[in-house]
Amino acid sequence: MMINAQSFEKLLFSKKDIPTVIINGNIIANQEVSTSIPKAKIKSIAVKKAAENAINFSNLSEYGFILFTVENPEIEVKSQEEIRKFFGVDAKTKIYVDGFLVDNDDMKIASKAIKEVEIISPNERDLLAEKIINIWTLEKDSRLAGKNSGLIKINK
Repeated sequence: MMINAQSFEKLLFSKKDIPTVIINGNIIANQEVSTSIPKAKIKSIAVKKAAENAINFSNLSEYGFILFTVENPEIEVKSQEEIRKFFGVDAKTKIYVDGFLVDNDDMKIASKAIKEVEIISPNERDLLAEKIINIWTLEKDSRLAGKNSGLIKINK
């Protein structure tokens, strides 16, 4: 018997049961952004199970993906570098989206998808050794819990 395990680095409070929306392989979005794309520009939509074909964004795959391929997307985005610079944090500060670590530096975040940004400082109580940025793309009522309090790794 073979057991397939996938480890996810995520915050204690993170999204649950909601797939990650990825546009053109490098833009993290949300349902609101995806429904605003004109149908004529959408070349393909694929729904993938967790970790299936998730080479570039495996840590975001716990609840699967909705992958859009869009012709000439006119989506304003923020790079991780721009986000770090805006908040005046170190270039190595980790960025999480909806509680999940973004483990690919080439990923960008759709500006319209950003609902809230949390700067979480290191502390012993929450087991954080470093400052992190968590970007919520979900409305508060769609989140598992409201306030992040630490890192956990879940093995599935």
